[in-house]
Amino acid sequence: MAGTAGIKDEEIARFFASLERRGAGSYTRRSYELALRDFSRFLERRDRHLDEVDRRDVEDYITDFAAAAPAGARPPTSTNVLELSSGVARPPRRAPRTVNHRLSVLSSFFEDLIRRARDEGGCWAGRLNPVPQSEAAGRHLMTGRDRPPRGRRAELRRREPRPVPREVDPVLAERLIAEAASARDRAILLLLARTGQRIGDWSAEHGRHGILGMRLLDFDRRRSAIVVVLKGARDEHRVPVTEDFWPAFDCYLLERGEGEGEAAWIGRRRGQGKPLTYDAFDASLRALTTRLGVGRVSAHQFRHTLANQLVASASLKVAQEVLGHRHFHTTADEYTHADQEQVALALADAARRTAARDRREEGGGGFVFPYDAFTITELDAISSPKSLGER
Repeated sequence: MAGTAGIKDEEIARFFASLERRGAGSYTRRSYELALRDFSRFLERRDRHLDEVDRRDVEDYITDFAAAAPAGARPPTSTNVLELSSGVARPPRRAPRTVNHRLSVLSSFFEDLIRRARDEGGCWAGRLNPVPQSEAAGRHLMTGRDRPPRGRRAELRRREPRPVPREVDPVLAERLIAEAASARDRAILLLLARTGQRIGDWSAEHGRHGILGMRLLDFDRRRSAIVVVLKGARDEHRVPVTEDFWPAFDCYLLERGEGEGEAAWIGRRRGQGKPLTYDAFDASLRALTTRLGVGRVSAHQFRHTLANQLVASASLKVAQEVLGHRHFHTTADEYTHADQEQVALALADAARRTAARDRREEGGGGFVFPYDAFTITELDAISSPKSLGER
């Protein structure tokens, strides 16, 4: 054996030091640590040391990881399984995005291991990364500038389905705001519906961002705007709010009281005056939708609803500015789609053309265009066998 099975703590610590130098956030470090600890336990079960890891180990690990049920998943029942064509129930598996993220973590870890071995010496110097790389790695992704992809690159990566963004019906959104259990929840729901910002969180470990990460000084009445910290880069983002928010916010401030710290939104009861967390607000929203009997609604659906309204009534550029997307293509890729009314008209027109073609093929005549009766009579006369014979 090359040593103790699994990955040594010192190797993980050195990798995390590299992540910190690159500015990785706390959420990234936590997810990477969970991934590496899980891979280490897999190696321990196989009695494999890190120096012995090869492509087959990665393939077997990802295969097992992808087939396992997600953490916290319920056991298979008739309501939470996927029914196959054969009628056999299949328990839920990990999502393709989760599997691809795990591959990215392992790839980054081994790249860092190889780089350090090249600089400092070690058995990984000169070795190839055992994780199959993404097809996009090292490519321009522009027609004519990349050679056609060949070989076994990225065969472990799963195709990620692209779901349609789920919205909340505007009428339902207003009902949820009106029926909120407290002035605090009403004010937060108004911000979600009127500004399209992420709900975010306030966490001692991960910092603050989004609406729940706001401080009292982030409300600017004079400009009728708020300031939120964006996800990821943690840039500050100013966005206007509508006038109907301020009365609701004033009601909340009376309910909140003084001397509760800098956090704008305070948890009550179990929160004991601490900043309101995402889990606490999500539980409150679930209770509201259950009480109204309207089905599950997430805070993020408010963001999708406003974004689509802005794209339809203003422009993609306005939507990008409000949502706080750094890149224009992020907004365009998510929210640009054909107008549904235009799609319906195009489908109806295609059906009419198909029906007209079928009538012609059956010898029943018919014309593609909706001519008036006189024109049709003249065209029939011109195309008749007798008329053609006279020519």
